[in-house]
Amino acid sequence: MLWEAILPGLAIGWLRKGSVKNLNRVNLVGWPLILLALLLQAVIRLDFNYFNSKLSSGYPFLYILSFILLLVFVILQKRQAGIIIFGLGILLNLLVISANQGRMPVDTSTMPAEKAAELDAGTASPFHITMIEDTPLAFLGDIIPLPCSENRLVSIGDILLGAGTAIYIQQNMTKKKKKRKWRP
Repeated sequence: MLWEAILPGLAIGWLRKGSVKNLNRVNLVGWPLILLALLLQAVIRLDFNYFNSKLSSGYPFLYILSFILLLVFVILQKRQAGIIIFGLGILLNLLVISANQGRMPVDTSTMPAEKAAELDAGTASPFHITMIEDTPLAFLGDIIPLPCSENRLVSIGDILLGAGTAIYIQQNMTKKKKKRKWRP
């Protein structure tokens, strides 16, 4: 969902007479936390796809830890609308993932049968599980179909992550450079 938010954020920033060069001035406190969170998720995905899930018992812990790192990153930032919305998306996803043993529940009723069967069997993704009748916090799971993709579902948290990212990008593209007052 983040990739789908970056382009609209850039487009809106550009339409508002912003500049991509202004993004160079953004000071993200604790940015290595983002890299560490992405690294943890990459380790899970690589292990799942190429190493026969040797670390599978640690997937839930590592996945939840990656979201906690992202939440800490958000807390370290100054209060900006985009970051606050992004953080709310992280929090909602963290809640539903934590309530479901480290995996995001997915409503398979709108999926093709083959894809749903893979998810049921646990062979589709290390990050997702099939949503059932008594899934905790199911309303926060991947239940919203994306109009541009027939097989892709997102959560409320994903939408907030995307919106926060787009807002943050366009806000920082349109920020004017602070003029320093001359002092003798």
